[in-house]
Amino acid sequence: MTGLLPGFRRFIGYVSLVSRRGRFRQPPDLPGDRFRAEVVKTVDGDTLHVRDERGVTHSIRMLSIDTPETHFLGTSQGHWAEAAAARLAELVPDGAEVEIQTDEQPFDAYGRVLGYVISGGQLINRLLLEEGLAITYIVAPNLRHAQELSEAAQRSFTERRGMFSDSSVMLPYEYRWSMRGQASAKLVGCLSSGEVFDLSERERVPCWDRVFFFNARDVRDPFVRVAAERRARGDR
Repeated sequence: MTGLLPGFRRFIGYVSLVSRRGRFRQPPDLPGDRFRAEVVKTVDGDTLHVRDERGVTHSIRMLSIDTPETHFLGTSQGHWAEAAAARLAELVPDGAEVEIQTDEQPFDAYGRVLGYVISGGQLINRLLLEEGLAITYIVAPNLRHAQELSEAAQRSFTERRGMFSDSSVMLPYEYRWSMRGQASAKLVGCLSSGEVFDLSERERVPCWDRVFFFNARDVRDPFVRVAAERRARGDR
């Protein structure tokens, strides 16, 4: 029975998430938390479809990264969105063999698998960050590769690689939130310090160091919510 508890908790978390979002999709039938698959097609810079060894097709939303939008509510972020999509298609072309690795939450409210994509021994999520074609979009509790991804994003930001050389480009999640008129996350944490703030205070945290929380219940060790009065005093 003990071995069933993690899967049961994940399913309950999934039900809770989709109930908050007002929709329910059948959770995907995965062969494990790591599985080999063949790329069917890439959709944009951080989404692809794969077929596992049983012949089951999955939509993969790459974990902990965010690339500029190619088609969101009928709009596109233009050049850097197309560049990220083209690069992912080059790295994992149709028919390529990849390994998918999941984290604490193996799927989202839309039925997509949340995964790290590994090809040729490389973590493709990290490679897109290293080339400046993505920014970190780390969502708790999915923190398996958080540190190395954050470091890759910081290097690209500091060296102005890819989209970070273009000051006109909005961070993809900021773009989506502006188009929707509301944000998905509730809180933002600092990966390096563990401090958690209201989302409205996200500028206190460097973009590469941000960890988003969709629910305050996800704030747990090593993260801690910073009290409002402490923030007002500027205490550390």
